[in-house]
Amino acid sequence: MELSNKELSPYRIWFEYLQTALNDEVLTNKINKDYYRSWHLNEVKRKTFNQWIKEHERLFVDKPPQIKLYQGKRTPNTLLVEIPNSLNVQEIQKGIGQAIKGMVAKSDPNQRFKIVISRPLQSMPLDHFHWAWQFKRKGKHTLNEIWELVNQKQIDRQKKVAKRVESFKKTGKGIRQRNLSASNTPKEQKNKSILISRNIKKAQKILDNVCKGIFPGQYSDH
Repeated sequence: MELSNKELSPYRIWFEYLQTALNDEVLTNKINKDYYRSWHLNEVKRKTFNQWIKEHERLFVDKPPQIKLYQGKRTPNTLLVEIPNSLNVQEIQKGIGQAIKGMVAKSDPNQRFKIVISRPLQSMPLDHFHWAWQFKRKGKHTLNEIWELVNQKQIDRQKKVAKRVESFKKTGKGIRQRNLSASNTPKEQKNKSILISRNIKKAQKILDNVCKGIFPGQYSDH
């Protein structure tokens, strides 16, 4: 079973926040490396999500259990798990539970990362928080400049994935933009600064949680 692009979206966000933390000299020391051991953090640090997920999708997919017969050497007149073929179904059902008690239904350490959230994940705000934090970390931009940079990054991304780019160029339709007015009054500038400042704080909280092993979608204050 493979995850669809929509199902992969939350894991992409998680991966990108973790990658940012890994490449930050302060946050990298906060990461719970034992928790993320099966993610292979060296690969997270240097690969794109699309490259990394090819070898790690198993961490997030619940595979249905399968019972298989062992075809190797076995005691005559038995099947492995050794079940004498003289038993009937009722006897097997009764006896196999006693034989394998305590040996099954154990959690798979490679599937600790199943996402359980109480409401649909809104990926766009999480991306905006992340981008705002990254631009702020560079120390080159004002809050109002970060607003514009984040807005442009969203437009650029949607251009990239749009199926009909030429139609967009002709009509201006198909690309979701923030509802910004054409004017740029001092009041609007202040509102943008306040919003970006809040987004950066939210991103910092998400990054701190991700370092601990908490998926960003579980951060309810977005």
